[in-house]
Amino acid sequence: MTTIKCIDKINNTNKSVITIGNFDGLHKGHQVLIKNTIEYSNSINAQSVVFTFENHPANYFVPGCIKNVISEDEKIRRLESLGIDLIISIPFDEYMTKISSEEFVKDILVDKLNVEKLIIGHDFTFAKNKEGNTELLKVLSEKYDFKLQIVSPIKIKGKRVSSSYIRDLISNGHLDEVKDYLGYNYMLEGRVIHSKKLGRTIGFPTANIEIENNVIIPKIGTYASKVYVEDEVYFGATNIGYNPTVNGKSISIETNILQFDEDIYEKIIKVEFLELIRDEKKFSSLKELKNQLEKDTNYVYEKYICKTEEYMIK
Repeated sequence: MTTIKCIDKINNTNKSVITIGNFDGLHKGHQVLIKNTIEYSNSINAQSVVFTFENHPANYFVPGCIKNVISEDEKIRRLESLGIDLIISIPFDEYMTKISSEEFVKDILVDKLNVEKLIIGHDFTFAKNKEGNTELLKVLSEKYDFKLQIVSPIKIKGKRVSSSYIRDLISNGHLDEVKDYLGYNYMLEGRVIHSKKLGRTIGFPTANIEIENNVIIPKIGTYASKVYVEDEVYFGATNIGYNPTVNGKSISIETNILQFDEDIYEKIIKVEFLELIRDEKKFSSLKELKNQLEKDTNYVYEKYICKTEEYMIK
């Protein structure tokens, strides 16, 4: 697989089958586009290409208005795992706001990428003022002699699969439903940082992670989670919130990793969210907080680790 980060560096001589989009989350709808792209490219011995953006186009106009479902690095990793030959991930910048739809097709898809077939979603728009759409592409595909496939929306449980709907699920704490639409559980990745270490003093040490500020954070509360530390996988209870019991001022993401006791400061870990256990609450004392943390931990043990009371906190 090859990744290109600048339009000027595209110099493709092979015929290509291309799909275009922001692909935030690489959800099941995106996966259909990519699967079709790979299958058709293999059938004609062409190169499969994903054309995407390293920043969400909406954030170019209103910075920070949309939080990403996954980071740019994670998107590249997932595209690679799906088997794409060439990833073009460029900044959405002033150039992309000024290029006309026909210039985009001719200068980039035809001249630079030698497009044989373009595969897009039903609501795809592009170029200056979003003037490009599926109807215009039908005309341009005939003019520049390439095939066009428009993929219908994918629906699950009566809902159209979309990045915006997935963001709503994450924001509202419905992490147990997200997998139906993403195809995998929502995750956050970050470096383990030092904090107040309050949890350790009451028997519940936590790993606090620092994450990119452009990714979406689930609703405040406590979650059952899986934690990936290097090559090992553990279960945990992850709290997202402000620690109101001790008058916390800033949001933190901290995980009590079960059956684990190692120093992992400065290491990168992944936290995979399974379900919301409870909303955040301010407790009247540290003892009351400790009692609740015991309940949270036992819930994770009972549901995800074992069916007996062998490991439960007494």
